[in-house]
Amino acid sequence: MNAVSEITTAAVPSGRLGSLIVGGGPAGVALLVAAQRSGRLAALMAGGLRVLERGARIGSGQIGRYAIRSDSLADSFLRALDLEEPSLFRSLIARPPGRDLYAQRGRAVRLSLVGEFLAEIALTLRDTLRASGEDPFSTGVAALRAECQPDGSWMTFCRRVDGRGAIFHADTLVLATGAHQPLQRLQTQQVAGAPLLPHFAPKLLQSADFLSHDMSHRLKEITPCRPLRRIAIVGGSHSALASAHRCLHDLHPEFRDCESVTVLHRNRLHLTYPSVESALQDGYETFSPEDVCRKTGRVFPLAGFRSDARDLLRRHLELGQLKRDPRLRLLELTEQAGHHEAQRVLENADLIVAALGYQPRALPLFDCEKRPVALLCETARRPLVDRQSRVLDASGRPIPRVFGIGLAAGYPLGGVHGEASFTGEANGLALWQTDIGSDLIERLLTLRLKSVDSHPC
Repeated sequence: MNAVSEITTAAVPSGRLGSLIVGGGPAGVALLVAAQRSGRLAALMAGGLRVLERGARIGSGQIGRYAIRSDSLADSFLRALDLEEPSLFRSLIARPPGRDLYAQRGRAVRLSLVGEFLAEIALTLRDTLRASGEDPFSTGVAALRAECQPDGSWMTFCRRVDGRGAIFHADTLVLATGAHQPLQRLQTQQVAGAPLLPHFAPKLLQSADFLSHDMSHRLKEITPCRPLRRIAIVGGSHSALASAHRCLHDLHPEFRDCESVTVLHRNRLHLTYPSVESALQDGYETFSPEDVCRKTGRVFPLAGFRSDARDLLRRHLELGQLKRDPRLRLLELTEQAGHHEAQRVLENADLIVAALGYQPRALPLFDCEKRPVALLCETARRPLVDRQSRVLDASGRPIPRVFGIGLAAGYPLGGVHGEASFTGEANGLALWQTDIGSDLIERLLTLRLKSVDSHPC
């Protein structure tokens, strides 16, 4: 019997769910945190809730695999939990890792510590729900696809870790499935007039691997015999400057020459500041009123670099009387200039790090007639969701009763949670645990199927 037929004939767990969340990592658990904070967790559970996680651990996702510090301060991981007030999570700061995170407020922290803390949040939620006879988490369950039903509900077909199939039927579906760096993207996306693959395959590494704890092993695989004296980093994301920071601080014995590390980027790189005054005092003037958040007064809160990447860029721009690191070069590419020099840099590099951002890892969706539903994020470098967290099809229309949240989902933060000029991609765990998450919870509770509605399916 093939995999599809096995799953198709698998037993459907008893009871129809109000909501199924696919993904028990930071974003999936953040929804439950938002529900708990807003007093809606009991209502969410009462309607029937299941959270599927393909791994054995909930809460942390892939954050712990990165050997760098966060691009946000420790405070942002604590703010949404009301740790200063009596609450479900107050006890977390009395023991590691919460105690360590709390002690580092005002500073960037290791992502491995953040991962441990998020796992503790998830376990605290799970233990609390178990005490009341409920446990919405199912680990070791990989969702394979979801099919729309005639009444607008969704049937999700899964594979358990032991190979058995399972089917979950829910009124609403939430994709908290994370993001990835698909290798095939490097075969088509142009960098200085040509794709990186297949030409540079022997010396190419994606930033997710370069920034991981496993970096040394991966480097030995692709550069076993030659020293790393010149590295080219392609991209203008936080991952790009974080990769440059790791080169200059973790691999510094290799880089003694000027411009040993070159970052090739298309868009201008910005810095974030807590206020206009602090930016001007630092000598930073390349911003306009549209680059300032109307709510907080912060300069480039979304597009600006933070943490170690910010320190690196500040030094490069010689702000605050800092001296530029001669080992680092930033090469901005435009449609008219820089391509010839960029190709020279790439050809001469001993290693190329592709830091072109992440794309959503969405679940395959099918309509009522079992036809695949193309998603907007699959047809172009476009978002997975709109401002109401609704997953969008290839034409940009919301797919009924399907939502998304998390890394690379592309929730449009600009002008609402940041500067009006922002058009790129930003992620915020604290927002998933508060405003964005709470709004989504209300939508899930409102959309419970109580009667047969008409759907475009």
